[in-house]
Amino acid sequence: MAVDITYKNGVLVLKRLGNFDIESILECGQCFRWERNKKNDYTGIVGKNVVRIAQTGDSVEFIGCDLNDFNDFWFSYFDLGTDYEAIIKELSANDEIMKTAAGFAPGIRILKQPLFETLVSFIISANNSIPNIKRIITSLSSMYGKRIIFENNEYFSFPEPTALANADVKDIALSKAGYRSQYIRKTAAAFMTDPLTVTMLKDMAYANAKKKLMEYTGVGSKVADCTLLFSGAFTNAFPVDVWVKRVMEELYLKEDTPIKKISDYAINKFGNLGGYAQQYLFFYARSNL
Repeated sequence: MAVDITYKNGVLVLKRLGNFDIESILECGQCFRWERNKKNDYTGIVGKNVVRIAQTGDSVEFIGCDLNDFNDFWFSYFDLGTDYEAIIKELSANDEIMKTAAGFAPGIRILKQPLFETLVSFIISANNSIPNIKRIITSLSSMYGKRIIFENNEYFSFPEPTALANADVKDIALSKAGYRSQYIRKTAAAFMTDPLTVTMLKDMAYANAKKKLMEYTGVGSKVADCTLLFSGAFTNAFPVDVWVKRVMEELYLKEDTPIKKISDYAINKFGNLGGYAQQYLFFYARSNL
C-alpha cells in the first residue's frame, strides 16, 4: 500500500501508513525521550532533533518537521522502509504463539536510534525503572546537552561524548544515575577516543559486534543486545529481560531456563527476525502475563 505524504504550514502528514501505532512504538521500552501530551500525541527529542507526532487511525502528523527533515532523519528513525506486514507473516507462519503476540501489537516498529545515545541510555536502564531512566536522561541532557526551543517549550539535546567524558563523576551523579555515573563517564571517554558507528558494527559478525560493545564499562549481554537492536545494527539481537525470560519460559520452553540458553534458542528459532520477535513478545508479555 502506497503512503500519501503532504506538507503544509509546518506539518507533514502521512496517510495510509500501515503497521504504525505511535503508542505501541514509543511505549514498548526501546526509547526514553518521548513524552505523551495526550493519547496518540507525543513530543520527542532524538539527538538534536525535536518533533511532535500525532496519530489518528492510519494518518500520522509530524509537527515541526519539513520534508527534508523527514527524509534525512525520521524516515530511517521509524524504520519506514521496512515491510512489517511481511515480517509478521513470516514470524507467524506455523507459530501460533508469535501470531498472537504480533497480532496484539502489529503497529510496533523498531527504532533506529543514534548509537551513543542508545548505548548510554541502556547503561542507565540496567536494574532501573522506565520512569527513573527517563528522569536521569532528561537531567543529564539539561546538564550537558544543548538548549532547544520547540513549541514554546525548552528541551535539551542528548549530550555529546566529549561533554560526558570531560565531566566529573560527582557532577554526573547529580542526575541520580548513582553507580552508573562512573560507567557513563568511562564509556563516553572510550567512545570519544575511539568512536564507533553503526556502520562499523554492521561490518562485524553479530557475536563480534556484541563483544565489542561489552568492552565498554557497564555493558553486559542485555545492554549490548539492546544497543545492537535499537540502534539498527542487528535485527537478530534478542535482548532478554525479566519479561522476555518469562514469556519465553511460559510459552515456548516450558521450564526455567538460563538467559544464555534463551538467547541461543531465539537466535536459532527466529534468525534475522529475532529482534522483531522480541519486541512483539515483550509488549505482549508486559500487557498479558
